[in-house]
Amino acid sequence: MRSTVVPLYQPARLAGLIPVMQSYVDTLAANIAACPDQDCVPFCQLSLRMAIDIIGRTAFGIEFGLSKNAAGTGSSSSESPGGGEGEGDVREFLREYKRSMEFVKMDLTSSLSTILGLFLPCVQTPCKRLLRRVPGTADYKMDQNERRLCSRIDAIIAGRRRDRATRRRCGPGAAPAPAPLDFIAALLDAMESGGGGGGGAGANKDFALADRHVRALAYEHLIAGTKTTAFTLSSVVYLVSCHPLVEAKLLRELDGFAPRRGRGRAPDADELQSGFPYLDQVIKEAMRFYVVSPLIARQTSERVEIGGYVLPKQGAYVWLAPGVLARDAAQFPDPEEFRPERFAPEAEEERARHPYAHIPFGVGPRACIGHKFALQQVKLAVVELYRRYVFRHSPSMESPIQFDFDLVLAFRHGVKLRAIRRG
Repeated sequence: MRSTVVPLYQPARLAGLIPVMQSYVDTLAANIAACPDQDCVPFCQLSLRMAIDIIGRTAFGIEFGLSKNAAGTGSSSSESPGGGEGEGDVREFLREYKRSMEFVKMDLTSSLSTILGLFLPCVQTPCKRLLRRVPGTADYKMDQNERRLCSRIDAIIAGRRRDRATRRRCGPGAAPAPAPLDFIAALLDAMESGGGGGGGAGANKDFALADRHVRALAYEHLIAGTKTTAFTLSSVVYLVSCHPLVEAKLLRELDGFAPRRGRGRAPDADELQSGFPYLDQVIKEAMRFYVVSPLIARQTSERVEIGGYVLPKQGAYVWLAPGVLARDAAQFPDPEEFRPERFAPEAEEERARHPYAHIPFGVGPRACIGHKFALQQVKLAVVELYRRYVFRHSPSMESPIQFDFDLVLAFRHGVKLRAIRRG
């Protein structure tokens, strides 16, 4: 199935999503400007709303509407649509999404099966299968919520299929509506072409997509592509705001871009890829400093030796800890120092570093295939926000900052910033 999905993240397709992403980035900037207290901008909330709206449009082809008037709502919730399509259905969909994210925990407040899995991974799956049938347990509630969410995704898929049928029925004299760019529509295209990711050169003719695969992939986009992106963007802005030299160097690069193409124009795909080398270093260092996925789980498929320990041929659970790797002084000298230059291509530290020391998106054939999609959002947002603002820590923000260590790292009380408009 992976070979079917990979074409969805090809450069040409991602480039086509830039206008959609930029529209929500512009809304994020407008929400910051409209925030009633410029000394206490709830940046995590606003960036999460942006990330969810982008996934809504690019993955599901629907408008969630969370970013509309977000700054003036005074609500910390991420489940109140701002007048989007089918507002009642969207509200329920987002409420179930929020509950799903609350269940994604890796500590002693999680479900019993997850807690047991932390100590005895081999019992997690059978325990989960049993407990999800017992009303009142966290596993049962999680299963019921997942079923409701999947049912809503199935309804969206059915709606997208009806839209496609309507477009085909356009009369010969009528101008057909433009084909949507969302991932569900692309996956439906792949289904009609035999499951080959649109029938390209990398098509997998031996695998046929079914609705359950489309649902699973859409669900994965919703769960994996929202909080992680919002956390990364918040990390970048938070860390830059307390490192003046980094901020000054970043602003020089961003300001150097705008006059070449005209102020206010979003960078295109090629410019995002190669036009902001220092921004790339800042993002990499922010992702090293605060690793959004502190643990990655894998299972052995063959006998392997790791660090002198021999793991059996099949079925051994292995936990990777990218957060620990990211603070290894042997790979990252002075690891507690925020220093983007350590990722400069010409830096000795970068050349000497093990290639697997920094793996925020995982590594190997199971690495995150959506990492370019996520980075495109973050880059667009940073470029636009720093054209308009610089940021400082809000007086109401705690210090030192606190985290919730779940499956996805989160700022416990959010990131609160002062937004200072640039001259």
